[in-house]
Amino acid sequence: MRTAALYARVSTRRQEQEATIESQLDQLHRYAGEHELDISEGHQYIDQAISGKRLARPGLDRLRDAVMVGEFGIVLCSSPDRLARNLGAQQVILDEMERYGVEVMFLNQPKSSDEPQGKLLLGIQGVFAEYERTVINERMRRGRLYRLRQGQSVTNLAPYGYRYQASDHQHNNAWIPVPEEAALVRQIFVDYTTEHLSLGQLMERLNAQHIPSPRGGRWAQSTVGRILRQPAYKGTACYNHHQLDESTVGKPRRQGPGYLHFPRYKPRPVEDWIWFQVPPFVDESLWQAAQERLAMQSRYAPRNSRAPYLLRGLLVCGVCSYTLQARTQKGIVTYYCKHGGSHCPEGVPVHTCSVRADVIDPLIWQSMANLLDNPQQIQEAWQSLQSEHTSQGEYQRLQQRLTGLDKQRKRLLDAYQASLISLDELRQRQNPLDNQMQSIRANLTSFSQPKPQLALSEFMEATQRALSSCDFKTRQEVIRLLIERIVVTDEALTVEHVIPTLNHSRLPLVDHAK
Repeated sequence: MRTAALYARVSTRRQEQEATIESQLDQLHRYAGEHELDISEGHQYIDQAISGKRLARPGLDRLRDAVMVGEFGIVLCSSPDRLARNLGAQQVILDEMERYGVEVMFLNQPKSSDEPQGKLLLGIQGVFAEYERTVINERMRRGRLYRLRQGQSVTNLAPYGYRYQASDHQHNNAWIPVPEEAALVRQIFVDYTTEHLSLGQLMERLNAQHIPSPRGGRWAQSTVGRILRQPAYKGTACYNHHQLDESTVGKPRRQGPGYLHFPRYKPRPVEDWIWFQVPPFVDESLWQAAQERLAMQSRYAPRNSRAPYLLRGLLVCGVCSYTLQARTQKGIVTYYCKHGGSHCPEGVPVHTCSVRADVIDPLIWQSMANLLDNPQQIQEAWQSLQSEHTSQGEYQRLQQRLTGLDKQRKRLLDAYQASLISLDELRQRQNPLDNQMQSIRANLTSFSQPKPQLALSEFMEATQRALSSCDFKTRQEVIRLLIERIVVTDEALTVEHVIPTLNHSRLPLVDHAK
């Protein structure tokens, strides 16, 4: 009897569970018995739940290693697409087998020959296998996007704090909260927004408590930052918001030498994003406060400047809209635009924008004092902002949308009672309606809740004390609290203020500076 080996593969866990691998092995062993081929236990190479698109497969690697040392002369496989679904990968394997004198026999096709006609037939089958894989992937992708848009599904990549639960006959797939991890996520948000800890301090606290990170090791600042930026923790997860950018391959790296060898991700258009509801861990206001503080820390991080400058990060060039940089030369501090000359953006005229700190700092500081001398102006701005958030038209629109969804839900129930649709179809069509109605009711509840009133007298008193302070850090925090940005042109300085409210995450900066 001649010594032979067999190779079998299935692509998904579902195929593995449905025992399609056993059917392949049974077919291969029966063929070997009928043709007097000896297949020992060590010459059975199997890959389970691995795509045939790539060559990096454990079973296939072991088979190719055995071919190189000449352990057998024949390899049995049920069909070419089990060996590889990519025509190029398939040809690499077959050429390698032929080079070492090993014959490959596919059971579900006529025996090929070395004649051009036989190789042409094998190539055509490889092309169809690759086409079939592309069609399957596209159907699965479109089906996954449709179920996500209809609220019938969630992605299987659940973030820290959730556990993915597969669908069954009664329930759709879902993210199930893990109580211990959910409590830790809430604590991270509270510590970051109320205690004003930095990402590094949070990391050190978690490591000191010997709490394992999402990957089981020690915590890193980037891990804490990803948790604080995860929108799923406020109840709305996002899918399909990034895509591979193939055009980045071969371009120079932004940091370090060399070129990019793999594509990078870039954001998709907002209209392509898919949002779906998940169990929330924190409320909207706490999550938003964390985002505000992350943006503030990124904008005013100490690492971005070697020396302290009062208006760092606030001055903007009125021509190109880039933030002005600060520099000190011979003891004189100047804010200047470094994008006005050779680094000028396309379509923007060459310009020079600079202003001395000893000129602009006193002007801005005096404008703060003048603003606080007129509290009525702050009160009117705040009331205008509140009226925008409580727009009657938006409230009526949500009410009409909720009424329309409720009518659709009732019609579905009537159709089910009249036996026009099945119970499964009722559940599939009713779930997205329920999710939309739940989201609209939450928005309507926020409209009906009493709005927090601005403690103007307390705010003015605290800010006046800060204005009279000689501490540089306190003065800088007050300016960042009240000013969004300052646009600098040759003719004027335009100061864009921030409206202070009780639920604005910048307000605690004043209390912190007392």
